[in-house]
Amino acid sequence: MERAANKHSENKGSRYSGQKEFKSHLVEKSGGILEVAQTDVITVSPLASIKNVASLMKENDVRRIPIVDPGSKRLEGMARAIDILDFLGGGEKFNIIAKDFNGNFLSAINAPITKIMKENPVYLDKKSSVDDAVKIMIERHSSCIPVVDSKDSLAVIALVTERDVLPPAVEFGIKVKDVMHKKVITSSLGMMLSDVSKVMVRNGLRRLPVLREEKLVGVVTVFDILGFLEKGQYKGINAEENLSIRVEDIMQSDVVSVEPSQDLGDICRLVRETGYGGFPVARDGNLEGIITITDVLAWVYGRK
Repeated sequence: MERAANKHSENKGSRYSGQKEFKSHLVEKSGGILEVAQTDVITVSPLASIKNVASLMKENDVRRIPIVDPGSKRLEGMARAIDILDFLGGGEKFNIIAKDFNGNFLSAINAPITKIMKENPVYLDKKSSVDDAVKIMIERHSSCIPVVDSKDSLAVIALVTERDVLPPAVEFGIKVKDVMHKKVITSSLGMMLSDVSKVMVRNGLRRLPVLREEKLVGVVTVFDILGFLEKGQYKGINAEENLSIRVEDIMQSDVVSVEPSQDLGDICRLVRETGYGGFPVARDGNLEGIITITDVLAWVYGRK
């Protein structure tokens, strides 16, 4: 079921007409990365299992978790949802299941996260600016960046996410249709979990609108796939059996969509209200595009 978002911004009296004004407003208000970053940091040890890391991501609504030494908190790698999808049939990491675990799905998902972690991840130090963070988020499509005490210790002291640097929900004076992606990769109800993983990994996507007879009927996200691991309702030990689950069994059918004519500031409001990082753009059930937090940041900071 599609729910069109409220078209009215919560701060109709405030209008910023230009990208530079938005950027100045945000940076002057924050002063530095530690002013906006989260100091209550979720981390995992190198020995944490892939399944447990997936559960932690789903429970805390994060797609990236720093992997740190339990004693020194030194950054050793990054657990990323996209790597878990890669592992679940999305790309080359799927070969690990066949090669190291002889196709045994249950053994594979209980392997340590170091099997698939991102080594040498990008990070910021405590002297970094908000602009430094946004640049990385836009150019590297990184939704969460660890902040370290120093480049010598690499001790993780904070995390900064896209939502931490999202502008206020004021009217931007620009329409969603002028910023959205018009070419959208979609899913059908019958696609398998492994197929969706492949599409997301190959295209660097976090969500796919689901269509039935050309009408928007749902959205499948990386969190829906992580949720499959978290629930543990497996069909057996064979990887292919478990990865044959259909999109219609895991997708979100109560879709929050936006209309092309809405103000871009509505996206900021919806992100905060729903916790979602992106929204299909539709009119009368017909998909016209997709818009994400990254698109908003890219426009605000003059990189789109």
